Amino acid sequence: MTTHSPADLGEAVRGLATELGDLLVLDEETRSQFTTDYGKIVHRTPGAVARCSNAEEVARVVRACRAAGVPVVGRGPGHTQTGQSTTEGGVLFDTSAMQVIHEIDAETLIAVCDAGVIWRDLTAATVEQGLVPRVLTNNLGVSIGGTLSVAGLGVASFRYGAQVDNVTELEVVTGTGEIVLCSPEKNSDLFDVVRSGLSQFGIITKVHVQLRRAKPRVRKYFLLYDDLGALMKDCEGSMQVGDETIHSLESWCSPCFQGVRKIGDGMELGVGAQTFAYWMYPLHVTVEYDEGAEPNDEEILARFSPYRHLETSDYTQHEFCERLLPLFTLWDRSGYTEMAHPWMETVLPWDKAQEFIELALSQLPPQALGPGGHILLWPSRADTSKAPLFKHPEGEFVMGWGILPGVPKEFLDMALAQLDMASELSIGFGGKRYLSGYITFDTAEKWEAHFGSETWARIKEAKKRYDPDGILDTGFFRF
Repeated sequence: MTTHSPADLGEAVRGLATELGDLLVLDEETRSQFTTDYGKIVHRTPGAVARCSNAEEVARVVRACRAAGVPVVGRGPGHTQTGQSTTEGGVLFDTSAMQVIHEIDAETLIAVCDAGVIWRDLTAATVEQGLVPRVLTNNLGVSIGGTLSVAGLGVASFRYGAQVDNVTELEVVTGTGEIVLCSPEKNSDLFDVVRSGLSQFGIITKVHVQLRRAKPRVRKYFLLYDDLGALMKDCEGSMQVGDETIHSLESWCSPCFQGVRKIGDGMELGVGAQTFAYWMYPLHVTVEYDEGAEPNDEEILARFSPYRHLETSDYTQHEFCERLLPLFTLWDRSGYTEMAHPWMETVLPWDKAQEFIELALSQLPPQALGPGGHILLWPSRADTSKAPLFKHPEGEFVMGWGILPGVPKEFLDMALAQLDMASELSIGFGGKRYLSGYITFDTAEKWEAHFGSETWARIKEAKKRYDPDGILDTGFFRF
């Protein structure tokens, strides 16, 4: 790709505006809405915002950007955390202009929709027909194309894999400006690198999403563990192949504040001490059922051995899908949403997970999470996801772990240093980082270590084929 100086890049973008007309928006007010992502760590200002309603318009803009040597990036609500959906001076595709749900087929269990459709809207439309996407992330306010560009993990992933494992066809505009339909049977090379490819090879414009039939009611059992090993053993029993009793598993690490303890050899006034917590492990287990056919609570609970069974609650299917919406409202009220979000998420080998998690938690003062911050646990099977670019440890089971803090600006540098250490420690334990979060892989060698030599070679070859001029590269990957 032609390397422009900032002034030359600005001139090139203005030239594109003359050529592309209403497809590009250059006013400062619009561009200022896309200067950062959810992480609020990286700040870049796009030279223009592209609002395209279909693949043909996206392809036209991409071809023009390629000819002018202007970088491009796709973006939905921008839930990444290290600037993956930002660009400095380039063209940013605001996919919110592609919001059409074209078809929901109750026979084939496929929904066809634009990549800019928000999962919340697709879920609402499918639940009305007794259907639901097979895997939903906790936050439904993100776009379909966005989560497919990373992986898309949810509380049913132990059964169905990631969201990238539950699409049958994609319409993609490559870095050459070509519109390509791809699937496991057709243009499978592109299909395999676009899923979890962080828009390095093409911009997803239309998606065929797999659905499942869903019962109208959901019963949730709120269980609390004081032993991570016991929780993991119970999860193993609930994730066996062929056992379809349990529909979802959702868990966290929750601090029980214990006060201030001395650290080191001495303790002076105001120093030499740290707050600490006793960590507990909530596990939420769900079973779906029809009206008038309630599950047998005694039989379900006999499968688990928690420290305490806290309560049992019933939901409609739609209420369950949106169960965390009140939490996001509290985040807005508490100021958490406006803080920086350097989320460090990793997928750990099952046999190393308890050791790593307990070690990490022992060094974590509870206030480091900030108001609204939390620590995620994600028990799953390793064999449910086959997407080549979504990397996770081998084995029968894996455990996802994520520290999701809200960090005030004045403490950000300190927090990033600590999160870098936690990231390196997780990799040392055999973990694989989840790539939407706070990632600091600053060399090609680190990216190759993450993907493995064979997959990294495949990535570089695909980059040459589908984006030969490198216009889709925001500097996140290090080739």
